[in-house]
Amino acid sequence: MLDANEGLENIFENAVKEAEKRNHEYVTIEHLLLALIKDKNVGTVLHDFKVNVSALIRDVETYLNDKCGDIVFKGDGKFTPRKTASLERLMNRAFTQALFQGRQDVTALDVLLSIFAEKKSHAAYFLKLYKIDREDLQDLISAETILDEGMAPMGGQAGPEQKLRPNQADRILKHYTENLNQKYFDKKIDPVIGREEESDQLKQILARRNKNNVLLVGDPGVGKTAVVEGLARRIAKNKGDVPEYLKDHVIYSLDVGSLLAGSKYRGDFEERFKMILNALDKKEKGILFVDEAHMMIGAGTTNGGALDLANLMKPILTKGSIKVIASTTWGEYRKYFEKDRALMRRFQRVQIGEPTTETTIKILKGVKHYYEKFHKCTITDEACEDAVDYSFKFIAEKKLPDKAIDVIDSACARLKLNGVKDGKIDHDEIIHEISKLTGISIEQLGKKESKNLQTLEDKMKLSVFGQDNAIHTIVDKILVARAGLKSLNRPVGSFLFLGPTGVGKTETAKSLAKTLGVELLRFDMSEYQEKHSIAKLIGSPPGYVGYEDSHMGGGMLVNEIEKNPHAVVLFDEIEKAHRDVSNMLLQVMDYGNITGSNGKKADCRNIVLILTSNLGAEDMERNNIGFGDLEKVGADDDAMKKFFAPEFRNRLDAVVKFGKLAPEICKSIVGKFLQELNQMTIEKNVEVNATPVAIDYLVKKGFDAKMGARPLTRIIENEIKKPLSKMILFGELQEGGMVEVDLSDGVVPEIKINFKQKKKVEIKATEEKKDAKTS
Repeated sequence: MLDANEGLENIFENAVKEAEKRNHEYVTIEHLLLALIKDKNVGTVLHDFKVNVSALIRDVETYLNDKCGDIVFKGDGKFTPRKTASLERLMNRAFTQALFQGRQDVTALDVLLSIFAEKKSHAAYFLKLYKIDREDLQDLISAETILDEGMAPMGGQAGPEQKLRPNQADRILKHYTENLNQKYFDKKIDPVIGREEESDQLKQILARRNKNNVLLVGDPGVGKTAVVEGLARRIAKNKGDVPEYLKDHVIYSLDVGSLLAGSKYRGDFEERFKMILNALDKKEKGILFVDEAHMMIGAGTTNGGALDLANLMKPILTKGSIKVIASTTWGEYRKYFEKDRALMRRFQRVQIGEPTTETTIKILKGVKHYYEKFHKCTITDEACEDAVDYSFKFIAEKKLPDKAIDVIDSACARLKLNGVKDGKIDHDEIIHEISKLTGISIEQLGKKESKNLQTLEDKMKLSVFGQDNAIHTIVDKILVARAGLKSLNRPVGSFLFLGPTGVGKTETAKSLAKTLGVELLRFDMSEYQEKHSIAKLIGSPPGYVGYEDSHMGGGMLVNEIEKNPHAVVLFDEIEKAHRDVSNMLLQVMDYGNITGSNGKKADCRNIVLILTSNLGAEDMERNNIGFGDLEKVGADDDAMKKFFAPEFRNRLDAVVKFGKLAPEICKSIVGKFLQELNQMTIEKNVEVNATPVAIDYLVKKGFDAKMGARPLTRIIENEIKKPLSKMILFGELQEGGMVEVDLSDGVVPEIKINFKQKKKVEIKATEEKKDAKTS
């Protein structure tokens, strides 16, 4: 049973309305023609046929208004216009035509085609007057049938041997591909700057007699698609550097998704693709571009069958009648193309590398006016240079020019979002956007970084006590790197912290990260004592569980550095780890990158690598027998040389030695611990102070030259925090207040905590409440 589709039903209703509007007693073919050409979809088709639709509508309306007086209703009251016999005949013909093509519904184009058979009608006269060709319309309907139903035209075969008419070929290519030449004329292709060498390679391969197919391979964002769009732009503009054999060619970009969509039955996909090849063969000067070409492999297979898009293309690629340009990333190339050698031999590979910063700046300056026009803002040349410079330094996971363009586009979008009209993208806006994208503070990115580095040593000494020489060594190395006087392919600094326990090695790493405003990535080496545990850092080997895990496939270290390319990476107590861990760090210290087991790379050029160790500390504590020094000198150096291989030691920027803490230094450490305690109690509205006598007592009781500052932590925990917790939960400090840590006067002095008074702010608030009640 055939039905008219919803669009055609609306056209019939509009035809009736055209008759009612003119008080016509009958609905004629001319009323239907007027409704048809006023329909948006039919109008688009007629525009493609170069028909002046407005003039046609005007002529048909003039005829209906002036020449149809004999069908004007003469009676009174309401009436419903009736269809003429010729209109009934026309509709039956349209239904019969659809039936012969095996379709389930009738379209507006079927009805328009049926008008040609009514040769004596004015409607047919108007179609002939405006040079609407019956065969062209028939070709179009056949092409639409193929697209909608996946069938061959007029019941024939749609294989390569089937010759399509020009309109059918155009319709098929328009449905499944994008015309890049037309995209240029529509001003949707940005200019391509640079890439002359790659463009020449592309043109040379396309000029070959055999194997004239190109596979562009490069990292995401380097501009593979842009190279093809640049070729389409040159061909469309008919520039002088376009060879004679490429002139008048059209590049069609294949949409693999639309090719797969709606292919319900076995053979639908293959039929569609054959139609595309048939259409390209008809166009003769057509070039097929397949972006993300790895999607071809496996596309269209059903129930594990081997016939996919790639296998369908192999004969065409070998024959050379249709030129094909494909693009893919290195990861997908290795995964798919290298395994299919039969497919790969039919392509000539062209590598698309990341452009230099100088070329990228030219690209940004060349395309910036498109973004200015879109976002209605101004982009300075300085902003283009900064976007390239900062994205190159601080965004490691993407490639130029994509990441620099993203920064500019994102900065413009933020201005638009904030409602800024006629805004300007300058240095400050780029800094703000880079800070948002990377998580690095604006101060560190901006000109204030030099001030931060100038005070770096002083700030670190405020939280790390008694290790001035160590801090000085670390800061000097970092300043050299930040000044650009160090190899750009190595980390900012690679340090080995040597010293006994509790002297501030880990605390120095924490202080450095906090002062620089970056993340601290800490890895406890006691978790990596076995040989296989290195897999947690760089991922499992191929074939093992977790190799293809998206979260852990690259390993914890690779993933964390990828997320935080600017960080202090701390390997705590490196001597406890398996030797393979220190071997793995060789590439980090020498080449500034680390590779996971799945091939994923992390950029380590902007990290500070710190390894802590207690090597030699135990030997130094052993007293010599007889006369001589009580402590062995150089024991840590001997232990380090014995434990670490020469190639490892040779890659370190500095071995930073931490000395034992003196008793007077411990007073500063106690003061720091009390300050941290006040930070904990600030929400409880509690303030803790200590008398000098109490501090001296804590230092005397907690000082241990061998154990460092850690015993002090335990003393404060037992002597102060325990009684203080009871006062906060059950005693005088439930509502806040001030306490003083003092020393008792007994024979055996003990720490005592005296409740002094409420804090001044609290007293003032209480007095104000009392005054309010009194008034």
